[in-house]
Amino acid sequence: MIYSHLKKSRFVRTLLLVFNNSSLHRKIVLTYFFFVFILVGILAASIYTFTASAIRTQNTFSLQQGFNQASSYLTYKLNGISSSSDMVIYNVSLNDVLNKDLQSYSVMDQIADSKMILHLMKSMQESEDIKRARIYVPDSLIFSGNNVNICPLSQAQSASWWTPLFQKKGLHLFVGNDSLEDTTYRDGACIALIRAMYRQDNYSELSFILRLDIPLQTVEGILNSANYTFDSCTLLLDHTGKIIANSNIGDPFPLLETTPGKLTLPSFAEDAVVPIQLDGQKYMAMQSSIRGTEWNMVTLVPYSSFILAITSLVKIICGVSALILLLAWFLSKPVAYTITKRIDSLCGYMQQTKDGILKEVPDMIYKDEIGTLTENYNFMIARIHTLLHENYQMGRELKSAEYKALQSQINPHFLYNTLDMISWLSYQQKPEQISSVVYSLASFYKLSLNKGKYIVPISDEISHVTYYMKIQDLRFSGEIRFLTDIDPVILQYSIPKITLQPIVENALFHGILEKKSKSGQITIHGLLSGEEVILIVADDGVGIPPAQLGKLLEPSSSDEHQGDTGSHYGLRNINKRMKLQYGEQYGLSFESRPGEGTKVILHLPSLHVDELT
Repeated sequence: MIYSHLKKSRFVRTLLLVFNNSSLHRKIVLTYFFFVFILVGILAASIYTFTASAIRTQNTFSLQQGFNQASSYLTYKLNGISSSSDMVIYNVSLNDVLNKDLQSYSVMDQIADSKMILHLMKSMQESEDIKRARIYVPDSLIFSGNNVNICPLSQAQSASWWTPLFQKKGLHLFVGNDSLEDTTYRDGACIALIRAMYRQDNYSELSFILRLDIPLQTVEGILNSANYTFDSCTLLLDHTGKIIANSNIGDPFPLLETTPGKLTLPSFAEDAVVPIQLDGQKYMAMQSSIRGTEWNMVTLVPYSSFILAITSLVKIICGVSALILLLAWFLSKPVAYTITKRIDSLCGYMQQTKDGILKEVPDMIYKDEIGTLTENYNFMIARIHTLLHENYQMGRELKSAEYKALQSQINPHFLYNTLDMISWLSYQQKPEQISSVVYSLASFYKLSLNKGKYIVPISDEISHVTYYMKIQDLRFSGEIRFLTDIDPVILQYSIPKITLQPIVENALFHGILEKKSKSGQITIHGLLSGEEVILIVADDGVGIPPAQLGKLLEPSSSDEHQGDTGSHYGLRNINKRMKLQYGEQYGLSFESRPGEGTKVILHLPSLHVDELT
């Protein structure tokens, strides 16, 4: 309606006539500057009315977001450590050891069991969130005096957290640094998770206490992330107001200087930003309880800083608005030229397409009509390229599917031989060996299936081969020795499933068992070399003649014709799978000396398994 009335005005009609007869470049310049001027004017007029309220709302939202994220992350960290403690508390082997009858518990058995406990404690310490894992066991055990990871229960009884722990009936108890006793191996300021476990045959008698020390620095780092301004402070308080931890700030927070170690806050609602008064000063405060603990997280922001941010932001917006108006005039012509240049460029690429040259427009695609046109043009060119390469891609995918189908199969001869060995052992009445074979066979097939995953960690592949060799060791009466020497750093790097086992199988049947002695050794070495993971399967078998060594990966290689004891996949298929997965620079290589043995060397990229799965 308004536009129709304006068109009746002679002045407006004259302006429209001049505008419509102008060049596209001039139209864009005038339109650009006109709308920028209108928008900036509206923005400048709105700042004085709406900015203060909007920025206050934004500040409140930002404070809540930062606080909630830090609170959630702290809760996640502490609950994660609580969940990790379940691995120890409910560890069957640990509970069996610490529930043994002490009268029949020999010294040698105690020493052997202590190694298992130490290994369990040290494995807990591999987490970056756990500085030290300690277990308190009965003083009568000879290994209770370790005092690093294993401590006597009498030491725990003198700790200040002993009574609160049993007030919670041995459940999760988090304590601050001030409640932790000073010991020889104390690792700096910490908080700790403490849990108790009772004997299985007598739930009134304590079996052991688990303590996980968490670096206070970890908690302080999380509290730091909740600070909204440079002079704000975030604290972790217990139910009495005692300060468990506080954020690291450049200058001491004035409020903490007046009441060191403890802070009494007025009552206010959780999960909301509210103004409070403390020692005559006004603060914007927010608090939230940490689930699973008796602690509260509190952030205090000086009110002056809260208001200062609003004032500073208003000044910035006003300055930017003035700058936009100043630059709009000077930039309108380059912008117009940029738009028309894009149209000209697009027309040029379309002309090349007519001549059979398929190129996408490399310029940035803006979200306007020209950008949409350019995007559709690029989509058309990409689609044409896709169709041209479709046959190649389909062939590649079919080849990949072929290898995955081969990989999903399990050598039936190995299963038949193993079941036959189990039958023979049953006739020999050797239940322990039967149990070992059945466990190894089940673990072998579990890792072979691995929930359908194609890429697995190297650690799983080593376990897979280990179970295989345990079965073969029993089958060949312990004449085959199997060793591994793997750098722990590569254990979580990726490898296609069932890669090492066929190579080890070849080494066993075509290397060692070809010797007259029918005995020997297979070793797997693993190391990180620059950007590559190197795995070496070495045996001391009969070796491979030089003439045959160079033909192992050729299509006519004998590895494509496996017998009952040969590798089910073949070295050539393994090599192709690796190249298809990682690239042509990776795969297998060989070293062998007749009569001395063979080395099969696998070259893999140092990619973590999560990067591919």
